[in-house]
Amino acid sequence: MSKKLHSTRKSSIPEYSVKITKQKGIRMRVTPQGELVVHANPFCTKESIEKFIQDHVDELYFPQKSSSVRLFGRSFQIRKVTGSSNHVSTCEHELIIQAQDAASMEKIYLEFLKQTAKDVLSDISDMIFLRVQHILETKPKIQIRRMSSSWGVCHPEKGTITLNTELIHYPVEFIEYVICHEFIHMIEPNHSKSFYDRLNEVMPDYKRRIDLIETSNEKQYLM
Repeated sequence: MSKKLHSTRKSSIPEYSVKITKQKGIRMRVTPQGELVVHANPFCTKESIEKFIQDHVDELYFPQKSSSVRLFGRSFQIRKVTGSSNHVSTCEHELIIQAQDAASMEKIYLEFLKQTAKDVLSDISDMIFLRVQHILETKPKIQIRRMSSSWGVCHPEKGTITLNTELIHYPVEFIEYVICHEFIHMIEPNHSKSFYDRLNEVMPDYKRRIDLIETSNEKQYLM
């Protein structure tokens, strides 16, 4: 037998349902649908159940060994909390995902990454275009999507540049380099001496920026 209950406490205890069992003590779990289910024997009071939830809900929704994410070269510990609204925010070294239920958290997180990529990569593209507008009269259309084997792709015939959403995990100076690299490709399609001469002209420290990424596997995407 189970029944759904709303918390009567003022603290942030999520909505939950109780399943009556013959086992001693109280246990709880989150279903794949994000529902909090408490297993308790028929002698447990509502007050004791809610105290148990309050004491242990953190361990259930975000255990001590929480995951982390790197944004713009900085590492953030991911913390998930339940609340009345859905949003993502950063505070010092934490990225806080708030959602009304656990099932929504992954979707909200992915939407945050997608929107952040769109906003930040577009802004950086505008700034980098100021460096190259004396050799590139028209700013290419910037498209942003996830790619598996390239940081950026240039299509001079279409007047577009596609940037990888995964760039948001790397330092801003490296992102600037990738975008500048693709801008130069609009007029220099190959990695010729002329290409690197123009790149060096508008971004003299481009080699230092390349070294901001860590592995050869990542660097090969620049070839």
